[in-house]
Amino acid sequence: MKTYLNRIFNGANSPKKWELCIWWACRLVLIGALIHALFISKADDRKLMALQVTGNLIGMFAWEILMMFPDKNLVRNLPAYIQDVSSVGLLTASFGGAYLNLYYSMPVLDIVMHTVGGVLCTILGYEILCAMQVRDKIVNSVAIIVFGALCFSFVAGNIWELFEFTADQLNPDIGDAQHWSLALAIEADLKDGIGLPNFIDPRDDMRYALIDTMEDMICNTVGGVIGWIILKIVPYHHKGKNDLNKRFSKEIVN
Repeated sequence: MKTYLNRIFNGANSPKKWELCIWWACRLVLIGALIHALFISKADDRKLMALQVTGNLIGMFAWEILMMFPDKNLVRNLPAYIQDVSSVGLLTASFGGAYLNLYYSMPVLDIVMHTVGGVLCTILGYEILCAMQVRDKIVNSVAIIVFGALCFSFVAGNIWELFEFTADQLNPDIGDAQHWSLALAIEADLKDGIGLPNFIDPRDDMRYALIDTMEDMICNTVGGVIGWIILKIVPYHHKGKNDLNKRFSKEIVN
């Protein structure tokens, strides 16, 4: 246990105090949402909501979980700031988007989340590939690493859409991750008066769920490409004093 705590608080990639504050602030909000869903809420979908909040709450402990892995595992080289971003993202998606129903009342949120998520997944892919480079102590092409980061973003986006599809298939009566239910969308439209939560005109009611999924995939792709362009311009682990290739080329020579 002492070794594990040293990894978290005294390791090379340990979080700063302000980062810990962000992590626990986000966690406490979701804990409050979970308590509300389990013991206070009278909504029909409170069990599904509690399950979703629990999953996102576990996700907010991802970095600490990764620190349980053996020293030679690549995840031990991932920086703590990944959890800064993921905690805020999970809070926005779970508490704001799903729990407060902002995906219906504020449709632009879904567009923003998927686009920003595409950018962040590209950066996460870059961090993972750099962690592999550190683990293996090798010199690698920056262009290949950045392209691999873009590919990781595409894979992550597709996995998320598969997850939403599976969740709705397993819970057809209460699951609406893909916004497949036109009836729920119309109900939200009548309540909030903002129109259906799509920016692309489905042209036919039967295409409503398809358009929602395609909008998500388009935004994931746009975000991934933006992240790729950013890393092409500023490959921060392969530039200046942080250049991993220079570091390992010297070690190979020596």
